[in-house]
Amino acid sequence: MLSLLERYTLREKAIIGIGLAVLFVIGVHALVLEPYQLKHSDLRAEIEQQRADLAWMRSAVANMPTAEANLTTAQISGTLANFLNQAVRKQGLSGQLSDMSPIGEDEVRMRYSAVDFNRLVSFIAQVNSSGLDIKDIRISAADDPGIVDSSLVFVRR
Repeated sequence: MLSLLERYTLREKAIIGIGLAVLFVIGVHALVLEPYQLKHSDLRAEIEQQRADLAWMRSAVANMPTAEANLTTAQISGTLANFLNQAVRKQGLSGQLSDMSPIGEDEVRMRYSAVDFNRLVSFIAQVNSSGLDIKDIRISAADDPGIVDSSLVFVRR
């Protein structure tokens, strides 16, 4: 390599040196500085988005019901099976209810066949707001769109 450089004149060596210096500066900028600046700006945007998400979450937490509000709705008079039977009739799901069996005093298993998914979700929301939680849920699609078969286990809070 040195013998190659010895053949060049001083002017040609200066041109090659300047070219290599320019190439080095462009390479450092393209391979180091620019990716660093892009990553830095991406991280700043991500931090700003996360701060906005955190502010939204804090405002959403302030609007959530408290645990005391949940305890006041957990009063169910009579047996759990009778309460659920009344709720099923109110929602008009008696025809789709294929089985309802108590599991002890605080749990009831319900099986629905060919029930409309939206009505089932509405029923679950109503029962949940009345003081019951879902212990187990299994939903499988039926042949028609929007129609499902399900097995639910409700437990008293």
